[in-house]
Amino acid sequence: MTYLIIGFVLLMVIAPIFAILPSAAQKQKMQLRKQAMASGIGVELTQIDDPIPKQDRYLSNTGKALPPRLSIVAYRTHVKKPRVWRNPERVDWTVERTGQVGADRITPDRIAPVQIAPDRVTPDRVMPGAESIKLPGTWQFTPSKPANLHEEVGRYLVEQLISMPDDVVKLEEKNFVLSIYWHETSGVDGLMTIQNFFNNFPIVTEKIEADDSGTN
Repeated sequence: MTYLIIGFVLLMVIAPIFAILPSAAQKQKMQLRKQAMASGIGVELTQIDDPIPKQDRYLSNTGKALPPRLSIVAYRTHVKKPRVWRNPERVDWTVERTGQVGADRITPDRIAPVQIAPDRVTPDRVMPGAESIKLPGTWQFTPSKPANLHEEVGRYLVEQLISMPDDVVKLEEKNFVLSIYWHETSGVDGLMTIQNFFNNFPIVTEKIEADDSGTN
């Protein structure tokens, strides 16, 4: 009987320890974040407004609507500012996946044009070819596509969004910081895609700067 009591006490002591140990999936994400930070990417646990707010999980047991806040991980990197003040100002932009995963598989009939509100556009603000930018699948600019978004940035987004992992829900550039919001479930392959997006984006901005310098 004494041994049973001792065993029971030990079980009560050890069980909580095992409960707080990270799971295999949590360990994988921790390793992923270490790998990202080692390559110079910032990692932040955050919340965003869910791009797909009308879901059952945002309803309480009584049917009351809950705030559609999505817990997510943001991977960030800084973008170099233009070397010359006369170069075109950088435009903040945000794109979100507004449909369920699988709904945005790329087929010719699923590439929808991005509409530009006529009352927000003037000829001197529209970059060459900007009106023809089309995002694949269910990706959309939010709240709308910036009227003065450079064509090179738009083209780069179109090319990269096609291969973005399913667990990526949002990309943005804000105040010279690039951010990708994802669930990290695509693992190393997803991280490699994000690194590729971050690493190649400066090539786009340098081309814009060079083109602008050549016209001045």
